[in-house]
Amino acid sequence: MTVSTNVPAIVWSDAGLTIPAESDVLSGVQTDINSAFGGGLNPALETPQGQLASSLAAIIGDKNNEFLSYVNHVDPQYADGRMQDAIGRIYFLARKGATSTSVSCTLTGAVGAIIYGGSLAQDTSNQTYALTGAVTIGADGTGTGEFQNIATGPIPCAIGTLTQIYQAVPGWDTVMNDTAGTLGQNEESRADFEYRRENSVSLNGKSTAAAIYAEVFDQSNVTDVYVIDNPRSVAVFTGSIATTTLTVSKMTSGILAVGSVIIGTGVASNTRITAFGTGQGGIGNYTVNNSQSISSESMASYGVAFGSTNYQLSANSVYVAAVGGLDADIASAIWRKKDLGCAMNGNATVSVIDDSGYSYPYPTYSITFERPTSLAMKFAVQIVNSTQLPANTTELVRAAIIARFNGTDGTTRERIGAMILASRYYTAIQAAVPNAGVVSILIGSSTATLTQYQVGIDQAPTIDASNITVTLV
Repeated sequence: MTVSTNVPAIVWSDAGLTIPAESDVLSGVQTDINSAFGGGLNPALETPQGQLASSLAAIIGDKNNEFLSYVNHVDPQYADGRMQDAIGRIYFLARKGATSTSVSCTLTGAVGAIIYGGSLAQDTSNQTYALTGAVTIGADGTGTGEFQNIATGPIPCAIGTLTQIYQAVPGWDTVMNDTAGTLGQNEESRADFEYRRENSVSLNGKSTAAAIYAEVFDQSNVTDVYVIDNPRSVAVFTGSIATTTLTVSKMTSGILAVGSVIIGTGVASNTRITAFGTGQGGIGNYTVNNSQSISSESMASYGVAFGSTNYQLSANSVYVAAVGGLDADIASAIWRKKDLGCAMNGNATVSVIDDSGYSYPYPTYSITFERPTSLAMKFAVQIVNSTQLPANTTELVRAAIIARFNGTDGTTRERIGAMILASRYYTAIQAAVPNAGVVSILIGSSTATLTQYQVGIDQAPTIDASNITVTLV
C-alpha cells in the first residue's frame, strides 16, 4: 500500500536542513484530512476537523523543530549543554566547573620578606582570597601579587575592598586592590567553552604557541591566556640616527623588524623601529620613535616591543600571560609544551622539577611567564532623558555593561590584548532598558573618551560599577 501526504517534508541541501513553515504544514494536514473524509469538509479552525488539523500540525512542527535543534547541536558554533560536552570530548576537553574571582593586589611590608602562595586576605564582604604564588617585597617596600577567592562563582571584588590580612605572615603589613577583580564564573558558559575549544585544537601538539595556549588554558581556574612567540634572533649592526631616521650601513648578524628595540651607546631608552624605509630587515633606512642624534656606531637589537604597551619580547622567546590558576600549574603547563632552549618573558618565575625518568636529584627548570596587571576600564554612557525610563535606569545600564564585559550574558568576555569596542555595548544596554535612547558610549582607562581601546598583552581588563558613569541628557 502506498501512502502519500500533502504535508511538505524537511529538505536537506548544501546549506543544511530546512524545515517547512508551520502554515504550510497546517495546509497540508487540512488537505490530507479533507481527502480522508471524502472531501467537502469545512476547513475553519474552530470546527472539529479544524481543531484536529491544528493539533496535528503543531505536533509535526514541534518534532521538526526538535530535529532541527538536534542537527544544529552537531555544529560546534551552535552546540550547547550535553551536545557541546560531547563535541568537547573529541578534543579531550571537559567543561570547566565554576571558577573564582581573581584580583591583583599591592602588598606592603619589610624589604625582602617573602609572602608565600596560599597566604590569605579578606575583603570588606568577608570573602576570603588566597595568594596564587609567592611575592617578595621589593626595595620600595611593596610587591604585587594575584589573589583568588576560595569560593567559586561571579563574586565581585570592588576597587579598594580587599584590605584585611586574614592570616598573619611575618613581614607582611598591608594588602590593597587598586583595581576591581576579574569575575569568576559559575560553570563554564556555552560561549566560553566554545572559545576555549576553538583555541584548544592544538592541545596534543608541542613547541607551538597554540599548544602552549591550549595547555595553559586547560589548567584549573585559568580564565584568560595570551601567548605569542618572537622567533627573531639578536641583531648586531652598524648604524646612525638623525632625528627619527635610523641608517644601517652594515649588518653583522640577525635581522631588524618593526618593533625592534635598538640598544647602543647614547641611544635613548626604549628606542624602537616603527616603520621600514629603504631597509627591509638589513642595510637601509628605518623610522624610529625617539628623535636623537647618534653618530655611526655598533648597535644591537635584543627583542621587539609588542602591543599597545610596547611590551618588550626577548629574542627567540615565548611570551605567556595568564589570569587565574596557580603559578605552579601554569609553569608546569608551559614547561610541558614549550620548545627546548626557548627564552621566556614575564614577571613571575617558578621552578619546575622534571622527575620523568630521573633519579634524585631531579633537574629543575626556571619557567617565566606574565601575570598581567589589572586594567580598570571606564565607561561614560549618555541616554536621552525620558519619562519612559525606569527609575533604576543607571543600575540596569551598569549591570548590562558588567555582564557584557565579563561575558556572563552569554557572550565572550573582554580579554588580554583585546580591542574593546564601545559599539559592542549598545545592544546590551538596549536589551536591559528597551526604552533607552543611547546617545553615546565612550570608553577608556584614565578617562572615558574613546570609541575603541586596545588592551596591552600585559594587561587584563577589569570593570567596576563605580567606573561606569550614566548621564541622562
